[in-house]
Amino acid sequence: MSSDPPTEVITADTVQRLRTCLSADLLVAMKARDKPAIDTLRCLLAVLDNAGAQDPRLFGSSTEVPRKSLTQTEVQVLMQAEVISRRAALIEYERGGRHQDAARLRAELVLLTRYVA
Repeated sequence: MSSDPPTEVITADTVQRLRTCLSADLLVAMKARDKPAIDTLRCLLAVLDNAGAQDPRLFGSSTEVPRKSLTQTEVQVLMQAEVISRRAALIEYERGGRHQDAARLRAELVLLTRYVA
C-alpha cells in the first residue's frame, strides 16, 4: 500500500451531484415562481455546462463531443468566480445608486452561498 496522499479524483459525479441539487432547487423555484432564484440557478447550470464544453475540432467531429470532467476544486473555483463577479457588480451598482439591482444581487449572493463550500 502506498502512503501517498490520494489525488483528487476527476469524476463526473462531482458535477452531477451539484447539477442534481441545482436542478431540484430550480424545480422548487419554478413552482414557487421565484424569478430571481430561477435566473440564478439557470445561470449556475449554464456555468457548469460551459466549463465542461470542449472544442469539437479536437475530436474530428462537430457532434457528440464528450464533456470534460471537472474536479471538485474546479467546481469550487467556478462557484467562487460567480460569487466574486456578483460582489464586484454589487459594489458598482451601489456606487451608481442602482439600489434595486444591488438588492437583486444580494439575493443572488445568498442563494450562491448555498453551493459554495
